[in-house]
Amino acid sequence: MINSTRYRALTQISQQSKLTAQIARLQSDISTTKKIETASDDPVAAARVAQLRSAQADTTTWKRNIENAQSIAAQADTSIDSVQDLFNRVKELVLAGRTQSVSETDRAAIVQELGELNVTLNNLMTGTTPTGQPIFPPDAPLQISVSGVLRLPATGKRGDIFDSVAIPAGGTTSLSAIITAAQTAISTTDPTTRATMADTVLDNVDAASTHLNSQRAAQGVRASRLDAAADALELSNLRLTEERSGLEDTDVTAAVMQLNAKTLSLQAAQAAFARVNRNTLFDFLS
Repeated sequence: MINSTRYRALTQISQQSKLTAQIARLQSDISTTKKIETASDDPVAAARVAQLRSAQADTTTWKRNIENAQSIAAQADTSIDSVQDLFNRVKELVLAGRTQSVSETDRAAIVQELGELNVTLNNLMTGTTPTGQPIFPPDAPLQISVSGVLRLPATGKRGDIFDSVAIPAGGTTSLSAIITAAQTAISTTDPTTRATMADTVLDNVDAASTHLNSQRAAQGVRASRLDAAADALELSNLRLTEERSGLEDTDVTAAVMQLNAKTLSLQAAQAAFARVNRNTLFDFLS
């Protein structure tokens, strides 16, 4: 009888110890908001969390790449827009300089301004980002990693934008050469020859404007692809975060309910244990 009582008491103590350990673990889960503290808590979930953590680290890198690429793409778009404005001014100057009524002094001023515009064009062509990268690379544009399988360019090749203008006479020429031709035309003293040369230049300026519109549209496509990649990455990161949270984050509401239930169970067990063990040996013998 005594041995049976002792065994029952040990069993009750063991059960209470388990409840106490479970309560302590629930309290830890609630306070840290994490239900996986070590891999042994849930080996399968812990392995998946490690995979998700690695994927999120990659996502952070790709997000930074996209942000850099978007910044470069925006600079490229602004530069192309500036070149377009520059050629609008070239056209105004050529129209003004081709007339017979313009004085030699005015023509000289127009030629000088055209030269300055050519310098500005060169500055736009060779412009760099804050990190020193060329906005328009002379070689193939850098392909930027935006995911594990996708690489996108932020800008076009310099030659495609500044040196590949299809002109009405056939063939191609550069934007700079068109401005140089405008200087030559306006510098010509013979009115008839000047007008003829200026008309050719005006045709080429219009061709340059068409070319720049096309290049700006292409740049817009590049920017749109980067924006789409950013949106896709954001959605992917959201899914990764939700899955990881479901695996390792504590459901506080459920944990509090379990904590309260186990605390009540422990209190009841302790109370019952105390009542049973108030009996003395003589109580059991009587």
